[in-house]
Amino acid sequence: MYLVKALKGKGHKVAMTGDGVNDILAMKESDCSIAMASGSEATRNVSHLVLLDSNFASMPSVVAE
Repeated sequence: MYLVKALKGKGHKVAMTGDGVNDILAMKESDCSIAMASGSEATRNVSHLVLLDSNFASMPSVVAE
């Protein structure tokens, strides 16, 4: 979370990916958060997007959209 805040404080847009409850605070603070479908329910609930196939290889097509 502190890294996300530091980057945003310098004017950057920040994206965060995660799958566990330890990622929730940083995901909530980020401009765009992406959770894995296989991750925790809480993480999926706070994210902006959920990778339904839980596969990072899907990220290029998600970003392209």
